[in-house]
Amino acid sequence: MMSMSRTTTDRDRSPAVHDDGTQPWLGFGEVRTCLIQNLSTLSPSASVALMQLTPGSPVSKVDRPVRRVISPEQVTGVDCRLQVAREGRGRAIGTVLSHAVVTNGRILQGTAHVALTEATSKERREWRHYLRHQGVVEVLGSPSPHNVIDGYLADASPARGLDLASISDRIIDDVQQSDTLDHTTALRASTAVVRWAATLAPEGKPTVGIAKSDLPNFHVIRLTGAPEDLPTLIRFCEEFALHEWLLTTVQDAIVPRAETDIARDRDPLDSLLFALNELVPLWMPPTHLNPDMKALWEAMESRTHYTRLFERQVARIRDLRDQVKIRPPRRF
Repeated sequence: MMSMSRTTTDRDRSPAVHDDGTQPWLGFGEVRTCLIQNLSTLSPSASVALMQLTPGSPVSKVDRPVRRVISPEQVTGVDCRLQVAREGRGRAIGTVLSHAVVTNGRILQGTAHVALTEATSKERREWRHYLRHQGVVEVLGSPSPHNVIDGYLADASPARGLDLASISDRIIDDVQQSDTLDHTTALRASTAVVRWAATLAPEGKPTVGIAKSDLPNFHVIRLTGAPEDLPTLIRFCEEFALHEWLLTTVQDAIVPRAETDIARDRDPLDSLLFALNELVPLWMPPTHLNPDMKALWEAMESRTHYTRLFERQVARIRDLRDQVKIRPPRRF
């Protein structure tokens, strides 16, 4: 993938409709979620300062129900071939948007997203044309949308086509390398990746489905909707990624380590309390945002039962905490 140097744009700008009225027919994105490399929780002002990725650019923040601070969008130019499944060829030229999110001063997300439209010309145009439509790539060639989606979702890392993984990775690295952080974490936890693709049609209704992935900490979701639903779908994918990371971290890291520590007569209380005090309060499904978001989450819950699974893990953490507190002192 060829990329230009990045600039910034307004956080809430939707993918542009071209001057000739062309609308996006696909949306792609990738979200990475991890702990901020700082031992203590960042204050609201520190979170805002951390998200000031470009001096003078606006930072967005939401205080309730969970505090979120969002960096301005970064713009990356791309000119690459598309990884197309089965048959067909395509070339993508345009710009990708990316931003970082800090949740409650603890969790960091880097997300890259783009809308795909049919090219307005059979030939590559000057960059100023593509820069007028930020967050949009034009597709040269005529590959089937289904083949484009399947090719993108199955693309390896490093990607052979539209490499949103590198863009979301880069914005995570930009934040984690800040000299305002102490580069220490209170918990060893993996980075989780959510790759998503949306089919967009004028009469489309928001739907979501989770696809199977054999890679650890890698999740794939497919969505549908109308072109104007794309900002909602992007936001939903960030919320899904956050909650998937919370469940995975509690289920695959905190609980097994605590059980092992107890079996070996080590004290896991710090990590258990970290989970209860810092992570559990962040489980706040996005049903409060709008009816479409509620419908998407409820459809996902009906198949995965994520909240029930999370509640079971929280109950197990409390049992382990109580077990540690009441066990007799070690004898030397």
